[in-house]
Amino acid sequence: MELCTITPWAGKYAASGGVPTRADFDVAVKDALRHYMRADLLLGSPLLETPIAGGHETGPAKVAHLQRTLVEASKTIFVNERDLKLHRVLELTYFKSAPKQEAVAERLGLSFSTYRRYLTAAIERITEWLWHREQETLGRDDTLVEANAPPMRATASTPRGLRPRLSIVILPFLNLSQDPSVDYLVDGIVDNLMTDLSRALPGSFVISRSTAFTYRGRRVPIRQIGEELQVRYALEGSVLADAVRVRVNVQLIDALTDEHLWAERFDKERKDILQAQEEIVARLARSTGVEMVRNEARPGANEAEDKEDAVELVMRGNAVASDLAQKERAVEALNLFTRALERDPDNPDAMIGIASTRVYQVVNQYATEGRETLLDEAEELVSRAVRLAPDHIGVLKARAVLLRARGRFGDAMIAAQSVIAVNPGEPTAYRELGLNNLYLGETEKAVEWFRRADAVAPRDRVRWTWLLGRGRGLVHLCEDEEAATTLRLAVHSNPHYPLGRAFLAAAEALVGNIGQARLHLAKYDELDPGMTIRRFAKERASVPLAAVSPIYLRGHARFLDGLRRAGMPEE
Repeated sequence: MELCTITPWAGKYAASGGVPTRADFDVAVKDALRHYMRADLLLGSPLLETPIAGGHETGPAKVAHLQRTLVEASKTIFVNERDLKLHRVLELTYFKSAPKQEAVAERLGLSFSTYRRYLTAAIERITEWLWHREQETLGRDDTLVEANAPPMRATASTPRGLRPRLSIVILPFLNLSQDPSVDYLVDGIVDNLMTDLSRALPGSFVISRSTAFTYRGRRVPIRQIGEELQVRYALEGSVLADAVRVRVNVQLIDALTDEHLWAERFDKERKDILQAQEEIVARLARSTGVEMVRNEARPGANEAEDKEDAVELVMRGNAVASDLAQKERAVEALNLFTRALERDPDNPDAMIGIASTRVYQVVNQYATEGRETLLDEAEELVSRAVRLAPDHIGVLKARAVLLRARGRFGDAMIAAQSVIAVNPGEPTAYRELGLNNLYLGETEKAVEWFRRADAVAPRDRVRWTWLLGRGRGLVHLCEDEEAATTLRLAVHSNPHYPLGRAFLAAAEALVGNIGQARLHLAKYDELDPGMTIRRFAKERASVPLAAVSPIYLRGHARFLDGLRRAGMPEE
């Protein structure tokens, strides 16, 4: 690997009293990584004069301390499954150095462009962590940080691209209860949210607890926090807990412009405080992640970056795919993911995006021709993505829906449970457990899983999908009044989904609301003209009917009867 000459600390930083600027610190860390295997060259590293290299050691002992610090930092910050690949990239590039970077890429099974992307991200993360560790050790006040800030500080006019995408600090929440005994609950929500958000949102960068909590009790403007931590977003909140309820208010803020992007209130009964905390954190992680992705995908959100780069296109694709309420949105998402994959053929996020969208085109009946071809394409892309990012939560989610579409309901349930194990706040995984139980004839279990999905995400953009599932299950259980109420909510959430109108028409007819049933059937006929009972039974199944339980078929026959009563012709 190429070597760089490090300018001695005293000569370079004498003018600043031996304290580096952030920009100089970044350069010093990169140089120290490159020279990790060369103790003789590390003797000239400026980092030896900083607290992170050990305060009382000298000479070779100090070099050894610096080497340990670099290794330990990599192990500390890259802890979740998604980040282990970044740790491996750093380890094989610097700590167990290969002769050439091309050899490292080959050993990791990555294209050279993907390897370089991972290496850049890893260096940025470890440099950020070390910088904040040094500031905490020095106990520097705001004035000193301001005086020694890097020359390229972010300001309101600075391009957003200078800060990492999906970077966020979750600030300590306020305890409005004025009861110190509630502090454990407030801090627990923040701690768990940091972990769950990093799991739920691949590619995100969540500032560590040790750094975020340095802002506890300090009145620091959000813009200043964003500049100091170089993050795009800040989440702040408050908790009010009494003997009966827990109320959490949160706000997502653009740390560059101080614009309030999203706010939400969460209320839970305090019967089981751990369960209440778990549900609040799950909903927060899901909602915050979705809003960050949507904001990143806004036109002009990344003006400094090439709008056609793979990461940008994937971000925009994910924003569209977060709610495939209409078939046109699926086509739009596919276009964005495909362009991303053309620009970076080894981008697992683009592969997962295409695969997931293809499967949803099948199960949502957006593409009724060439079903097996679309599923084969999705399966091949999932297999490729698994080789590149085996622990990516998107791979697990895509595989769960793909297995359902194939009629492998037992395997699909295992895949959905794997998603929940990684991120308990993912409502679509509970929906998948509901649908697979429904097809297996475990109808009461299915309805309960749909209720769980709604408890986790009662205002989610894709709520209509588990409301439809719940309504179908209730019809199978002959609970027609509740089924009709649930399906009305589903159709209200997504009035453009054809099957929703058909299911609601059947439920209304079964209840005896023939007038309403005919109105919804007329709406369905506008969306899917010329349908008959025979064709509906044969062509509008999202899974292979040969694989479903006889119990499911008997329940589905009630829907067909409802459609007859609503006026759908037999032939």
